[in-house]
Amino acid sequence: MFCLMKEKLLFQYYRYLGRCAKKYLKRTGAYSIGVNGSVWKTSCRMIIHQTLQKAFPDKVIYTSPKNFNGELWMSLSILEVEKWEPRIPYFLKIGALAFWKGVFWKKSYDAVVLEYGIDRPKEMEFLVSINKPHIWVFTAIDAVHSEQFWNPTEIAKEEVKMVQNTREIAFLNADDTYAQQLVGTLWIDVFTYQTLWYDSNADLHFDWEDLKVDLKSKHLVLVDLDISIKREKYHLKTNLLGKPNYWYLTVAITIAQILSQHFSGKELDMKHFLKEPLIYQLQPWRCSIFRGKHDSILVDSTYNASPLSVRKLIDTTLALQKTMKEKRKVLLVLWDMRELGDLTEKEHRLLAWYVQQSADHVVLLGKSMHTFLADEIQKIWFSEEQLTLCHSYKEVAKEVEKILKDWKNKWIVLLKWSQNTIFLEEATKLLLAHKEDEKFLTRQSTWWLKKKEVL
Repeated sequence: MFCLMKEKLLFQYYRYLGRCAKKYLKRTGAYSIGVNGSVWKTSCRMIIHQTLQKAFPDKVIYTSPKNFNGELWMSLSILEVEKWEPRIPYFLKIGALAFWKGVFWKKSYDAVVLEYGIDRPKEMEFLVSINKPHIWVFTAIDAVHSEQFWNPTEIAKEEVKMVQNTREIAFLNADDTYAQQLVGTLWIDVFTYQTLWYDSNADLHFDWEDLKVDLKSKHLVLVDLDISIKREKYHLKTNLLGKPNYWYLTVAITIAQILSQHFSGKELDMKHFLKEPLIYQLQPWRCSIFRGKHDSILVDSTYNASPLSVRKLIDTTLALQKTMKEKRKVLLVLWDMRELGDLTEKEHRLLAWYVQQSADHVVLLGKSMHTFLADEIQKIWFSEEQLTLCHSYKEVAKEVEKILKDWKNKWIVLLKWSQNTIFLEEATKLLLAHKEDEKFLTRQSTWWLKKKEVL
């Protein structure tokens, strides 16, 4: 009874914050871009935000520096609240601040990039009641949050409610099954973007064959890239790495072209804009590249994991491997993919063929990885000498360093997992070549270090 009453009070509080956030946007007239989908939302949002900042240095473009989305967090993002504590005094303080900003606060940004994250049915309806974005970017549907939705189709039904509430323009992933069904059915303008490498009719894509990586640059990774926007081709350099990031970079540049017309009525000077490399600082753990011990290269993605994101990060690691002049072997460090519900066993077993074809050695930890992936990968003749099972991040770091010491080989190491309880970023920390890179890892605040008992 008490829990039910608490849940109802929280929902009323969320509704109140939502009304304040809605009032603020309506009063200030800020332009809004919304990102949704079941994977890659945060990276997409950060790329769009930083691209717009670079394109419009005289404008204020805001997005939350936190991973804020959902019923509570999107309202806080709109109101520029960047700190939250689940305590009654804080509830009252933020409630008063929300009222003040909603009614009296002056306009503090020209455009805002928001993440519409859902984990249960009807949550999208609540989010779009707060704000209907001018531009909508749809990433992809995967099996995450299936515990609440039963299957990806149910997720898609909820996610697609956002397009019904988008005001002007939609960006659709032409290679996503659910997005394909929307093409040609919308009353707003639509851009399609390509995510696979074939000759398609997508409005936006990039040329994989022209991708080059320079590991000797001051940014460690600097990529030459050719992108196409409505058949107009542009060349650029960026420090972003990974196929999904290139899709969203292309989308972000297109949005910059659109906002140039909105802000000034003029076209964006692409030659000037792309003259210098586009350098991004994504949130820690989002495909970060580090120099590791024993001349290794570490690809750190130790925040969360879904079947699709794991495959894409493996693809990214293999692409990085192929660009290197010196031969390197691939070591995959994987932990359980969570929030898959009834799909848990199936998705971990399906990953086996992908891992078997990609890795020279695999280190696994977590119940699902040990029970399902390890079992399945041995059925398809993956050598026992190439497989290591661990039970803690310290054991992972110890075993990986043993492998890296092999003088015959140089390695590129992907560390990918879902968050909580194991804290694989602490294994990454123990494998870094330079201690000063620790600050770029996830969950390194004093609060988190105490919680993880590493202080």
